[in-house]
Amino acid sequence: MGRRSPRGRLIAGVDEAGRGPVIGPMVVAGVVVDEASLERLAELGVRDSKELSPVQRRRLLPEILRLAKYVVVVKLPPALIDMVNLNRLELETIAYILGRVRSVLGRVDAVYLDAVGPVDKMVSEIRRLTGLGAPIVAEPRADAKYPAVSAASIVAKVARDEEIERLRRLYGVRGSGYPTDPETLEWIREAYRRSPSQPPWFVRRSWSTLRRVAPGWYRAKSQTSTAQGRRRSLLDYLEGSSARN
Repeated sequence: MGRRSPRGRLIAGVDEAGRGPVIGPMVVAGVVVDEASLERLAELGVRDSKELSPVQRRRLLPEILRLAKYVVVVKLPPALIDMVNLNRLELETIAYILGRVRSVLGRVDAVYLDAVGPVDKMVSEIRRLTGLGAPIVAEPRADAKYPAVSAASIVAKVARDEEIERLRRLYGVRGSGYPTDPETLEWIREAYRRSPSQPPWFVRRSWSTLRRVAPGWYRAKSQTSTAQGRRRSLLDYLEGSSARN
C-alpha cells in the first residue's frame, strides 16, 4: 500500500482483526515505520484498535499510511480459514508479510507481534519460516503496548470493517459477524431458512456456532480440507489464486 526509502531503524508491527467471527475474512496487517515515527504515532492517539471508535480508526488510518514506510494487508477468506488450523494460518501469514517487507525495503530491524499461542514457539516458527535474524518480540496484548502493532491493529480493523460493510450492502448481512452477537445469529437463522443446503461463501462453515443455528451448513475443518483437496496452507491458496487469475 505504500513505499518509501528506508532511513533509520525499521520497526515492523503485525496484528489481525477477525479471528473469532463466523462471518467474513480474517485480516492480518503489517505496518513498518522508522523508529523516529513511533513517538509520533503515540502522539496522534494510535493505540489498540479495540479502544477506538470506528470514526477514530478511520481518522487515524491516513495518518498511519502517511508515516508508514510500507503497509501490507492480507485478507484471509472463510474458505481458507475452514481448511487450515487458524494459529498455523496466522503464523504463515505473518511470515508472508515479513517476506514482503524484506523484499521491498531490503530489511527489517525489529518485529513486534501480538502473541499467537506459546510465545517461544511462535518466535521460533517465525524465524524458521522467514530466516529473519532481527529481534522478534511476541507478547499478549502487544497492540496495547507497541505503537507499530497498534498501527497494524487499526489498519486490519478498518479493512475488516470495510469488508463487513460490503457484505451488508450486497447481501443484507446484519450485526458484527461475531457468534455472540444476537443480530448476527438471527441473520444466519433467516438465511439458513431460505437456503438450508447452500451457505453463502462468506460464512465460516467450520465454526461450531452453525451446529446450533444452521446445522446443514456446518462442516468440520477436516471434512472441508478433504472436500477442497490438498490446499492447506496460505502459500497454496495464494498460488491457486494466481493460477486462476
